[in-house]
Amino acid sequence: MVRVRCVVSILLIVAAAPLAYANESSRPPTNLHKVGDHWTPYNPPDPSTFPAGAKVHTIEKGDTLWDLANKFYGNPYLWPQLWEQNTYITDAHWIYPGDPLLVQGETAADATAVGEGEFAMTPQGGEDGDLTASVSETAGPAPRPLGKESDIYCFGYLATEDENLPNTIRMFEDVETRFVEGSKEQLGSMTNGDMLYIDGGTATGLAAGETYLVVMPWPSVVYHPVTGERVGRHYDFRGQVKILCASEYEATAIVVQSCKDIHIGDKLKPLPQIPIPIVRDPDMPTLCDPPSEKAQGHIVNAKDFAFALGEGAVVEINLGRDDMVEPGTFLTIYRDNPHGGPRILLGELGVLTAEAKTATAMITQMRYSMQIGDRVEVTR
Repeated sequence: MVRVRCVVSILLIVAAAPLAYANESSRPPTNLHKVGDHWTPYNPPDPSTFPAGAKVHTIEKGDTLWDLANKFYGNPYLWPQLWEQNTYITDAHWIYPGDPLLVQGETAADATAVGEGEFAMTPQGGEDGDLTASVSETAGPAPRPLGKESDIYCFGYLATEDENLPNTIRMFEDVETRFVEGSKEQLGSMTNGDMLYIDGGTATGLAAGETYLVVMPWPSVVYHPVTGERVGRHYDFRGQVKILCASEYEATAIVVQSCKDIHIGDKLKPLPQIPIPIVRDPDMPTLCDPPSEKAQGHIVNAKDFAFALGEGAVVEINLGRDDMVEPGTFLTIYRDNPHGGPRILLGELGVLTAEAKTATAMITQMRYSMQIGDRVEVTR
């Protein structure tokens, strides 16, 4: 996935400084020292070294990255954006009053400054933290989160066929009811609150108290829908588990989120810190606009094996960071005209996460229904 700095559960709200998560998933740092007029375990940068005109928030008692993301970006699930910008904070569970917080990117406060050619953006109370824009006649589109937490943490990614995932779910804890009589086979699947045992422990990177993604590698590879070449393997995110205790080669865990059924044999992957891109939707090219002549690829896979694709569908494409495609990049979706005329514009998609040669994206605009095999081109 994209940059991984530290394993941290997205399910848990970042705690008020200096309080930890409600379930105390980490202990407070003990190496406090005085910086200026306050105490902190970190070595915060001097705000004078920040870029000219940069927004800087001085952390106050009771602040959390969760609440500050809601304040600045209108969506608390964007807290990793703040954490990524302030690398001196080594544990997102703990932030300290007096430390400076760099706030980059367009914020909700910027968006509410309405003037000629500007816009107003109002956070709404929906469960996904959606943003509704009130746009003036001369305004451009309002900045918004490209997707939701579930679009990133409950779908998966397309990568190399042989990714090393050494930790495997071995069995359920509930041996009384889940074993098939007279055999070693267990029935059913796991869901929130279920206990399980892991083949793998500290020797293979597991740490007690940390949260991991449950990954199911597809048994078959993804083939290019046009050329037939092998593109890679899809790794399906099934949920998340928290390690309760771990020895060298064994661990005990609890399911803390289940997007889909979790089964014996599923793998564990460190939970990455993936900011949800904040974007302005670009205008889709018109029928008279020439191609951008930037990187081109195809839609090679879709969530839930969807055939007819439209707005809101999550897909995978065979372009990635090697093609200058990053989270927040937009691509035009089109189809070659079978009669030799100009290409047929179908819609547009925005990238959620990117691997080296592939990316996961959401369709944001449509003119006609799309499908696996349709072409994409980086928007100018």
